[in-house]
Amino acid sequence: MTPSNSHTCTLCGLPLRNGRFGATIEGRELSFCCGGCRMVYAMLLEATDSPDPSRFRESELYRRCVAAGVVPATEADLIESGWRSEDPEAAPDESRTDDRSLILNYRVTGMWCPACAWVIETALNRQPGVDGAACDFATDRLRCRYDPTRTDPAGVETIIRSLGYTPEARQGASRGRRLRGEFVRLVVCALLAMNVMMLSWALYSGFFTSLSGEDIRYLSWPVLVMATIVLAYGGAPLFRKAWWGVRTGAPGMETLVCLGAGSAYLYSLHNFAAGSWQLYFDTATMLITLVLLGKMLESRAKARVRSDLEGFLALQPNKARICSERFPQGRFADIDQLVPNDIFRVLAGEVVPADGRVLKGRGWVDEAAVTGESRPRAISPGDNITSGTLLAEGDVAVTARRVGPEAMLGQMIAVIESGLLRRTPLESRTDRWLALFVPVMAGLAAATTVVVHGLGSTWEQAFVRGLTVLVIACPCALGIAVPLARIAGMSAAGRKGILVRDFEAFERSRRIDTVVFDKTGTLTRGRWSLERIEPCGGMSSDEAAALAAGLEKNADHAIARAVKDYVQAALIEPAPVQQIKVEDTGIRGLFQGREARIGTSVFAFGRIETAAAGEAAREPLSRVHLSVGGQACAVFWFGDRIRTGAAALVERLCKSGRSVHLISGDAHGTTAAVARGVGIGEVRGGLLPKDKADYIGELQRQGRTVVMVGDGINDAPALALADLSVAVHGDAALTRQAANLTLMRGDPAQLLDFLALAGRVNAKVAQNLACAWVYNLIGIPIAMSGWLNPLVAATAMLLSSLTVIGNTLRLARK
Repeated sequence: MTPSNSHTCTLCGLPLRNGRFGATIEGRELSFCCGGCRMVYAMLLEATDSPDPSRFRESELYRRCVAAGVVPATEADLIESGWRSEDPEAAPDESRTDDRSLILNYRVTGMWCPACAWVIETALNRQPGVDGAACDFATDRLRCRYDPTRTDPAGVETIIRSLGYTPEARQGASRGRRLRGEFVRLVVCALLAMNVMMLSWALYSGFFTSLSGEDIRYLSWPVLVMATIVLAYGGAPLFRKAWWGVRTGAPGMETLVCLGAGSAYLYSLHNFAAGSWQLYFDTATMLITLVLLGKMLESRAKARVRSDLEGFLALQPNKARICSERFPQGRFADIDQLVPNDIFRVLAGEVVPADGRVLKGRGWVDEAAVTGESRPRAISPGDNITSGTLLAEGDVAVTARRVGPEAMLGQMIAVIESGLLRRTPLESRTDRWLALFVPVMAGLAAATTVVVHGLGSTWEQAFVRGLTVLVIACPCALGIAVPLARIAGMSAAGRKGILVRDFEAFERSRRIDTVVFDKTGTLTRGRWSLERIEPCGGMSSDEAAALAAGLEKNADHAIARAVKDYVQAALIEPAPVQQIKVEDTGIRGLFQGREARIGTSVFAFGRIETAAAGEAAREPLSRVHLSVGGQACAVFWFGDRIRTGAAALVERLCKSGRSVHLISGDAHGTTAAVARGVGIGEVRGGLLPKDKADYIGELQRQGRTVVMVGDGINDAPALALADLSVAVHGDAALTRQAANLTLMRGDPAQLLDFLALAGRVNAKVAQNLACAWVYNLIGIPIAMSGWLNPLVAATAMLLSSLTVIGNTLRLARK
C-alpha cells in the first residue's frame, strides 16, 4: 500500500494543520488529525482483514464513531474538538501549561459584587483537580487552571452553575439577551412591588376603615401573593447565590440582602397567619426590587466603563482570507488555519488578522485601536502591518509573520487579561474585609435586635431595628469602589495607546520624583543605520559587512537590523559563521576556523579603543568593533536620530520638579551627545544591563522614587528594580517585556499622558473609597439608633452604589 498523504489524515482525510498524531502500524508511518482517528484506526485494523482505510469508512463502527464525535466528520468538527498536536514540531497548545494542566477562560454572568468573584474562586480552588482559579468582577472574566486527569471543563462549569452563575465561552450567549432578561425581571418585580406598597400604605393609613377586620384580611391576600412572586422570581438568583455562598463558607453581599428580605417576609407571614396587620411585605419586595435596579444600573455602568477594553478584546477576527494556488484571490478560512508564511488578503474595512509584511498592494491603515494614533498610515509593499489594525483604504496581500497568540494583538490581549485578573494590594485588603464583613454585620444585626428588646422595646420594634442594620450594611459601594475605577483607568489608558499591565502603576506614579531614560529606542528612534565602515587588518569593507551579517543573522536588535539592511541593499551575501553565541556585550562565532567577535572594543579584542572617542563625543554616533582571532578587522559607525519632541518632554518633566537622567550601554561620549541634545544633565554611558540596575538601585538608596523608561527587554533588570517601569514599544514581543506599562505608539511623550491620567484615576479611587466608608461608618450607627426604617435604608444603599458608579463614569467620559 502507498504511504498516507503527509498532509491529510490516514483515516478521515481531513487536513493535519490543526495537529499531527503519528503512529507506526505494520511498519508504515501514518498520520492522523486527532487522537480519535488514531484510536479508531487501530480498532478497525483489529476488527477487519484489510488495512485499507477506504474500506474502514464503509464499516458500521466508523459511522458510529463519526456520529459520536470521536472521529471528526468535517474540518469544522476538527477545529471545534480542540485536539492539539503531539508532534514537537507542530504549533504548541497555548492553553496547556508546562505542568500539563490546562487553562479555561470564561465570561461569567450574574456576578453582583466582588464578593461573587471571591465565592467563585473559593469554590473552584477547593475542588480536586482545580489549581489557580482567578475571577475578576470588573470584567466578568474567569481564568481557571485544571488537571485534565482529575476534572474536566464540564465539571468546572457545573460548579459555577451550582453557585448561581453562568459560565460562557468567549463567543458565548449574547450579552444583549442577558440584559433583556434582567430588565424583564426588574420590570415585573417593580410593578408588583409598587402594588404591594400601594395596598400596604392603604392598610397602614386606615384607608379601609369602613371595612371589617375580616375584609381587610382578605385584602392582605393579594399583598402576600405579589410579595411571594417577587421573592420567588426576582429574588431567586439572590437566594441561590446566598445559599451556595453559605455552603462554601464564602457568604457575599447576597447573604445580607436575603437575610433582610427573607426575615421581613417570614416575619410578615407569621403575623399574617396570626391575624396581625403588622406586615412588612412591602419592605421585602422593595429591598429585592431596589437591589435588582442597582445591579442593572451597575451592570450597564460596568459595560460603559469597559466598553473600550471589550471592543479591543473582540478585535481578533474569527476568519482570515487565505490565498493559495487554487484560490489566488483568497478564500475565507478559520483564523486557526492561518500559519506563518501564509499569504492572506485584507480589503478596505477589514481588521488585519495577523502580523506580517505587505507583499503587494497599497492602502492606508488605521492603528488607533492598537497604538492610540488617530492618523492613518500609508502602507506599500515591504512595510510591516500589525494585527488588530484596520485597513481604512486599499487592498493588500500580506505575508504572515506572527499569528494567533504570538501576533501583536494576541500578545496585547494576553497582557490585558493578565492585568485584569491581577489583584492589587488595596483590592486584596478590600476582599479580605468583605469576607469578614458579612458574618460581622449579621451578628451585629442580631445583637441590635436583642439589645433593643432588652432595653424595653417590643420584639417587633427590635426586629425592625435589626432588619434596618442588615439592609444598610450591604457593602456594594465598597466592593465596586476599586474594581470599577481600575477598569476605567485601564480603558482610558488603552484609548491613549498605553497598555497597562499592573494597576498599581497608577498609584505608584504619585510618588515619582526621578525619571531615568535609556537612550537607544527611547529618546532616540532606535532605527539605526550603518553610516560607514572603517576596515583594518587587510579586510575590505564588504568582507567586514558580510562577516558582521553572518554573526548577527539570528539577532533581533537595532545593530543587527542595521547590518542586515546594509548588506541587503549592497547585495552582499552574509558570511558562513558557526557556533554563534550571544553575550551581554557582543556576539561571537566560528569563522574559517577562527573565533570572530562583534561588539564593544573590550569584547572584540580585549582593550578600550579611544582613537575615535573625540568624534563620537561630537555627534550621536556609536561604534561597534569586529575582530577575527583577536585582531581588529573593522569599526562600524552607527547613527541614530533623536526623537522629535524628546527635548520638550525632558523640559516638561524638569518643570514638574522631577530629576531626569539618561543611561545607555553605548559609549559615554555618544550618550553625552544625546543628553546635550535633549537637555539632560545627569548622564552615564557604557553600562551593562546589570550596571543599569545598579544605577537605579543607587538612586533608590538616596531616597528617590524612580521610573525607568526603556525598550522593555535589554533593560529588564533595571525595569524590574524601578518603582515604576515603562517600556517604549518597538518590535519586541510584549509578553517578554518586564514593564508595568507599555507605550504602544513608541513615543516616550506618552509618559506625560499617563502621569496626567494616573492623577485622575487615583483621585477617583480615593473618592470612591471615601464615599463607601463614610456611608457605612455613618449609616450603620444611624440604623442601630432607630432613626431609619428598612425602606429608607434600602434606598440609601442604592444611592451609595450609584454615587460610586456615577463618580467613576465621569472618568470614563473624560
